Amino acid sequence: MRYLGLYYRVSTDRQDLASQKRAMEIWLESLPVRPLSIVTYEDTGISGSKSQRPQFQQMLQDAFNKQLDTIAVYRLDRFSRDASTAIQLILQLDSCGVAFVSITQPALNLGHHVPFRKTMLAAFAEIAEIERDTLIARVKAGIHAARTRGVQFGAPLKCTEARQQEALILREKGNTIREIAAEMGLSTGSIWKLLQPPLLQPPTL
Repeated sequence: MRYLGLYYRVSTDRQDLASQKRAMEIWLESLPVRPLSIVTYEDTGISGSKSQRPQFQQMLQDAFNKQLDTIAVYRLDRFSRDASTAIQLILQLDSCGVAFVSITQPALNLGHHVPFRKTMLAAFAEIAEIERDTLIARVKAGIHAARTRGVQFGAPLKCTEARQQEALILREKGNTIREIAAEMGLSTGSIWKLLQPPLLQPPTL
């Protein structure tokens, strides 16, 4: 752990970060070697269910740009209130060489020194796969129900988050553009548009 990013978040302006910061200081003091660099990121008055948090996005960008090798939070819900989103991000960070530490939840720590780190990552990956399969099943069921009601899919294309997510998931599974277009009932040109990086989301690795 050489380049550490500390992330703090509170949901309302009436809350403060003091307790999180004090706990983090105690944790830092317990480390055998202090990191060479420590960068602090703070979001105040923003729910953890939202990924479009300015400092959160900046931290992820720095991590993906190799400026951090570890991210530490007070609790997992400071990182994200949605467990599946948190797991996806942790897996992406790990593939980029960035460790994740929840200082008050040792069972969730994925520092590079953790003996069972690979086993935990494998479990997280399995959970993420189940979440993706569930999402795909729900999207397909929704599309089928809509078509049964006579809803026509196609132009004009509305680049909704649901459609974009479905296209990205199918792409991650190795489907070609033509296969995705056939699956979703759209043109290949529409699929290309949908596969553009989601707004304010961390890059897909």
